[in-house]
Amino acid sequence: MQRASTLLFGLLAMTILTGGNCSRARVESVNQMNEGVVYAQQKRYVDAVKSLERATAIDPTNDQAFYNLALVHIELRSFERAKDDLNQAIAVNGEVAGYHEKLGTVLMQLEDWEDAKEAFERSIEIDPDLFKAYFKLGQVLEELEDRQGALERYTEAIEHGPRFLEAYMQLGRLYANLGQDYLDEAAQVLNGGLEVAMPNSEEEASLHHLIGTVYQQQRNYDQAIEHFRAALEIVPGMRDALFSLGWTYSLTENREEARRYLKKFVEIAGADAPPHYLKAARDRLGELSVN
Repeated sequence: MQRASTLLFGLLAMTILTGGNCSRARVESVNQMNEGVVYAQQKRYVDAVKSLERATAIDPTNDQAFYNLALVHIELRSFERAKDDLNQAIAVNGEVAGYHEKLGTVLMQLEDWEDAKEAFERSIEIDPDLFKAYFKLGQVLEELEDRQGALERYTEAIEHGPRFLEAYMQLGRLYANLGQDYLDEAAQVLNGGLEVAMPNSEEEASLHHLIGTVYQQQRNYDQAIEHFRAALEIVPGMRDALFSLGWTYSLTENREEARRYLKKFVEIAGADAPPHYLKAARDRLGELSVN
């Protein structure tokens, strides 16, 4: 799994957290929790853990303290401990959709797909508008080889979060992976993403590249080239677009442009480039150099 995304820690006013419960234990727990949050914001994670653990020990009904402790453990990539923290928060207050959604995210890191599926489904039951939960549930269903379910969840992520571009990309990619019969749907979804993407953003460039790959599969090379070039206008060094553009030109017998872009790809590929792409580019360059 990819690195967990950046997390947000927030100070909580005691009156909001306690709902009027101003016992001495709760006051001390909130103070310790807020101290831990400040440490977390300063990236002093060891100190943050100590303060937040004190907060939960002082008042075991402080579900927000358990949740913030989970966020720190996620930053430390201690996913098993984060799972325990979130389960504690849920045991205290199981009606917070965000707790279940974050638990599902942690379970994805642990590759516990079935329990992650249950956590995301519960978060959606509590808050049907939680679009990222639909999206992550789609990712889990792909891992469980339920492609139809994944298509439905990605679609719902778009319906509930119409500006959430990752959902367009995942849905379009999944349609494309289903084969030739679904390429029109893939292009439609990805073009829908273009309509809401911020102009000249990296996300817009990525969408252009994905659309280009769909058109390439359809052998609509002119449209593919147009989108690959659009991606490179936004991000001139976009490695995937350089390869795709060069490869597509080679399919159209435009040897000069094919060599031009494949050479650029090889030049900037870097050590982390997929070896099979580098080999394919070099092999094709060799073929194109033959008169």
